[in-house]
Amino acid sequence: MKGLLSIIYVLELIHYAVSIDYDGWLNIKIEHNLNCKDAVYCSRGNIALKSIRSGLANIEQTPFAKQHIEHLKEIAETDGFYTVKTLVTSADNQGTELISSVKARSFLENGLSDVINAWMLPNGAITAVNFQATNSSKPLQASKDGYLVNSKFYLRHVELAPVPDTTSYIQKLEREREAREKGEVKDNRSFLAKYWVYIVPIAIFVMISGAASNAETAGQAAR
Repeated sequence: MKGLLSIIYVLELIHYAVSIDYDGWLNIKIEHNLNCKDAVYCSRGNIALKSIRSGLANIEQTPFAKQHIEHLKEIAETDGFYTVKTLVTSADNQGTELISSVKARSFLENGLSDVINAWMLPNGAITAVNFQATNSSKPLQASKDGYLVNSKFYLRHVELAPVPDTTSYIQKLEREREAREKGEVKDNRSFLAKYWVYIVPIAIFVMISGAASNAETAGQAAR
């Protein structure tokens, strides 16, 4: 029992440690599966945060060329997905690859506008980066360099569920067990709660006997 309590205590210390506020830089490299020639993914842009705590991001993305739009339309014709791969790096993380997909048709119909959400744990680790096409119904915005990609970035914080007070509960069970062994536990139940298992059969027997007696008396009276 003492060993189990020690393990629980260590786990609670770890939970407290990862709940401490974290700050540092964060970089998210964005790649997609459009017009990449022989490669599966090629560069789309980059998101950089100097301070995780502030959440302010600098988004740089390469405009789509005509070939990108044509490839996106081909995927949309088959109701396929436009896939994005992100490589997340930080001061404590050398690189985590994450994949997200949206309907190509939706991304195209909303003028290459999307929302990028990065989900971060209290210790600063990014667990997911997902892309969602906005419901803006914007037309494609052309510039001299190509078609502009409009993205909004949000750093989301994942809140850990409260840790149950298992230590106190186990200590309570231990005290109750010791009290039972010493005979110190008092039974505060009512008389019926204690002896219902004996009372119920007797009551049923009395009811059956009474019913049989009443039936016999009724029969004799009828004769």
